[in-house]
Amino acid sequence: MEAQTINAISQVVGTLAVVLSLIYLAIQVRQGTKNLRTTTRDSSFRSLMEWNYYIMSDPDLAWIFQQGCRDFESLDERERARYVHVMYSFLKMFENLYLHYSDQSVELDVWEHNRHILEAYAYQPGAQYYWSQRFGIFHPEFQKFFNEIRSSTIPAGHMVTQKVNSEGNAK
Repeated sequence: MEAQTINAISQVVGTLAVVLSLIYLAIQVRQGTKNLRTTTRDSSFRSLMEWNYYIMSDPDLAWIFQQGCRDFESLDERERARYVHVMYSFLKMFENLYLHYSDQSVELDVWEHNRHILEAYAYQPGAQYYWSQRFGIFHPEFQKFFNEIRSSTIPAGHMVTQKVNSEGNAK
């Protein structure tokens, strides 16, 4: 074989090796991204379920959260203190989910299905009061989003303690 032929074959083999390496890396990056999204989604769902379980397992706290959302002023001093901490946890949980959605580590459908929970509470007077006092402890992107949903003309549709039919109307 001539040196030129050997050189040409070496270049083809080298080019093929580079292309195969790039394809392998692309597959690995895609798989890594999918795994990250799955882990982030699962973590977000776990946070929502744990928060819900925590509230539901303490009837007093569940009442404080619901009543505080409706009418913060109706709570006594101890209940207000608990409400503030529960609302902080609630909003931080959604801030985390929103920021993951913003950086595309949570898919749009995951965010859209869960943001309605946040919106239902964001319109409540107690949540509005809490936000007016504590918004500065949240990420600026989440502040902007939350302020937009608070000021939008889309109504929550019902009090959070009312039953809702399949069309989203209060019964």
